[in-house]
Amino acid sequence: MIERITGTLQGIPAFDVDGMLGGLVKWLRILGYDAAFPCSKPTSPLRIFVTTVPGKARAGDVIVSTEHRLQQLAEVLQQTGFKPDEALFFSRCILCNEPVVPVLRDEVVARVPDWIFRSGGPFQACPKCGRIYWEGSHLGRVKRQVHALEVGDD
Repeated sequence: MIERITGTLQGIPAFDVDGMLGGLVKWLRILGYDAAFPCSKPTSPLRIFVTTVPGKARAGDVIVSTEHRLQQLAEVLQQTGFKPDEALFFSRCILCNEPVVPVLRDEVVARVPDWIFRSGGPFQACPKCGRIYWEGSHLGRVKRQVHALEVGDD
């Protein structure tokens, strides 16, 4: 059974994101959150709608007021009380929103740069679009940027 527990589906935060917030949706997906986009209105009572338009929001939805995507992310986290979990980072495709799955090195040999392949992986792929993901320096940058938000720190 799936139920809305402060906007989560099976324990993962789930959002419907207004079409004006494309930069924010990428960051929500980077954090491993289920972020449907573009949505002009909430698609389910189980999901949190994120918008810039107060008249579109229901009780418990998120209204962002800034134009900068990391500040928008901070607003979402502050308003929902969600804490980023590094174990979820890059667990969803940033293009399709699908959870990524582990793939064998042999499956990506011709699909990633040689120097990335030689790094040894591990590799993950989106089952919908086929995009390949691996742990690189971007993971460290994301962790630093999210930590710098100081969301929820007392």
